[in-house]
Amino acid sequence: MAPDDPAEDCSRPRRGRPRDATIDDRVLRAAVEELADQGVGGFSVNSVAARAGVAKRGIYARWPTRDGLVLAALGTLAAGLVPPRTGSLRADLLRLAPQVDAVFTEPRMSILARCLAELSRYPDLYAAFRRESVDRCAAAVQDAFHDARLRGETRPDLDTDLAASAFLGVLLTRQAFGRQAFGYGNPPGSPPGSPDPGSPDSDGPDPDRPDGTGGPDAGGPDAAGPVTAFHRRLVEYSLAAARDSAPTLPVGG
Repeated sequence: MAPDDPAEDCSRPRRGRPRDATIDDRVLRAAVEELADQGVGGFSVNSVAARAGVAKRGIYARWPTRDGLVLAALGTLAAGLVPPRTGSLRADLLRLAPQVDAVFTEPRMSILARCLAELSRYPDLYAAFRRESVDRCAAAVQDAFHDARLRGETRPDLDTDLAASAFLGVLLTRQAFGRQAFGYGNPPGSPPGSPDPGSPDSDGPDPDRPDGTGGPDAGGPDAAGPVTAFHRRLVEYSLAAARDSAPTLPVGG
């Protein structure tokens, strides 16, 4: 066999220690902590390395640039939505709603808000974050409406971009301004985002799902909570709006 035969080379044992599979997770968690404390402007790879307990060269082997690490950390805070494609618009939206809500909760929302406010000073980083996280998430919801239109579940002239924006906007507004803005108050000491016992959200998990929640694929690995009454009402409203004829706007309105 020739000395440089690829088969012989592949059969030789590899030298060095195997790659530690936990480093990526530790570094990303440390990077999120760094963003929470320092924001984008004060973000330090040295500090991330100290927080994660890893060598800086190990970080740069995975993320060659500081901005790349910032973008990866911000990406873990975004929804990371993918189109469920259940074959039903109602089922798709019921899976997406808890995933979106999981992002619009603390401390994720405060960290994202702080960093997004700073990203205007870093246009390339902001453009990458918007492309990889914001636009991709919005596209997942828009795809659900688009697929439904192709199946004939909605009116043929449905503006899928507007429908998706309205769906996401209601969830964001409700979390951003709190349930107090909708006439419901949270008990003293309750964590942010928890439903008020008197609100329509208080009936808990969706009884239509066999596991009583949003289902194992209704959210991210550690993210989505149960499908609530508010989610169901929002989905039914979205379905009705998508199926009705387009509204006629007054001239100049």
